[in-house]
Amino acid sequence: MATASHECVEHYGVMPCSTSLGGNVALLVIYGYMLLTAAQLLSAGSELLLTVLSPGIIGGLVLPILGALPDALLILVSGLGASQAEAQTEVLVGMGLLAGSSVMVLTALWGSCLIFGRCDLVNSVAKDRQLTPANRFSLFGTGVTTDLETKWLSWIMMATLLPYMVAQLPQLLGLTTGGSLAVATAGVISVVGLIVYCTYQLVAPWIQERRISWAKHKYRLHILHKLHYFMHSNNWGPLFGEGDTNLERVFDYFDTDKDEMLTREELKGLIVGLGIQNQRKVPSEHEVGLWIKEFDIDKKDGRITKNEFYKGMRTWMTSVKRTNGSGTSLDFISSDVAPPNPFDAEAQTDRYLLSTLQEDEDDEDGDKESKPLPTRTQIITRAVLYLIAGAAIAAIFSDPLVDAIGGFSKASGIPPFFIAFIATPLATNSSEAISSILFARGKRKRNISMTYSQIYGAVTMNNTLCLSIFLAIVHFRGLLWDFSAEITVILFSTLVMGGVAAARTTFPLWMAFIGIALYPISIGLVAFLDYVCGWH
Repeated sequence: MATASHECVEHYGVMPCSTSLGGNVALLVIYGYMLLTAAQLLSAGSELLLTVLSPGIIGGLVLPILGALPDALLILVSGLGASQAEAQTEVLVGMGLLAGSSVMVLTALWGSCLIFGRCDLVNSVAKDRQLTPANRFSLFGTGVTTDLETKWLSWIMMATLLPYMVAQLPQLLGLTTGGSLAVATAGVISVVGLIVYCTYQLVAPWIQERRISWAKHKYRLHILHKLHYFMHSNNWGPLFGEGDTNLERVFDYFDTDKDEMLTREELKGLIVGLGIQNQRKVPSEHEVGLWIKEFDIDKKDGRITKNEFYKGMRTWMTSVKRTNGSGTSLDFISSDVAPPNPFDAEAQTDRYLLSTLQEDEDDEDGDKESKPLPTRTQIITRAVLYLIAGAAIAAIFSDPLVDAIGGFSKASGIPPFFIAFIATPLATNSSEAISSILFARGKRKRNISMTYSQIYGAVTMNNTLCLSIFLAIVHFRGLLWDFSAEITVILFSTLVMGGVAAARTTFPLWMAFIGIALYPISIGLVAFLDYVCGWH
């Protein structure tokens, strides 16, 4: 036992390590959680940058790369073993992540979003926000509809499969030489594909425009949540519980001079009272201005009347319900129990996104009033800190996670590829998966279009950025290209699901179960090709 422990310390360094099955399971959970945290921080930081810099550059170049960074780092460290033999073994973790991430989002996540986003099909087109009880479980009468831009993204995704085919060419032709040249050529093609895809995002920034629209929805939902919690803590009942009676109590509470108008100073008191100021004791004038712009209907005096406050809140409630479809995420509004609020950090991002949206509207209206420089600086500083923290956590814990996968593989006898195929995508993609499902629940064409575009975009980044890193490791370390089974599964799932998406824009509910079933089928296919057909 002492010898095993000594070897563990020598191999893993200062990070916790284990040689037992249970210990490695615990390490997989811990390190996986840290990678999930890194992915969330990178997402929050990149979205903050979107609010103060060019949406085209940030959304088209920075966001896709940062979103794939945790996966890219895991793939990178999987091929940096001390010896070539060790690298040849650990690189299976990188291939497992590469294949597992693409297969999971294209099958299990794709099908789940269809289930949660389904609406009634009328003339073969999904009817926004309509799901009649009689049709609720109809395999052919319900489904989703995407737009043409999303359809084109599926074609782009399938086009990025070319590097896999080039790298696999010597095996297909039965050649014993030329493998290194094929891998290098495939790497160049994948880099070119990355550049082309990012350029497309720059010249057609419709995806980041949808992100801003979605952020506006989440901002309003966050405010309504805070307002309900505040009312509950004061025993005033639920939001809109008795006409406008409960809401009137909120207005009167912050209307300190009792003139039935909220001035800028009183609005600051409301923002502080609800706990939604920008991480500072006193809200900025700019933040107060956003509220006035939303609620001051007559646009005359910069103050909010009681009637304007009611109408503004009703508008927010209506817009949130429309985006959420069934409104199930608004159950807390009428509940007697105030729920926890774990999303404050995310809501900060949403508020800044809304701020940018309002600034864009000001520019269109010819309003040249300059915005306070500290607010912009604060946003950039906060974004950079998020990005640095996310990148640092990903860099620190990527190698220990790869080592923990190797340790679990030795203790359990399960090949590292299959562990990485199933476990690592949960660590790096679960946050985005949950967001995609929640977004799909909006039961609108634009929601499901954005959700599926994110799925196709994630696979495209795997096939370009992540694959180029993997190919570079294989080429420069002189590793053997022996991934026929894994490449076959990637091609199989991407071509099947991509072909479906490229052929139509409406997907009936029955297609969801085909997509979900492809996930275990893909795992079984790899096992069959490896252990029955002997492709390794």
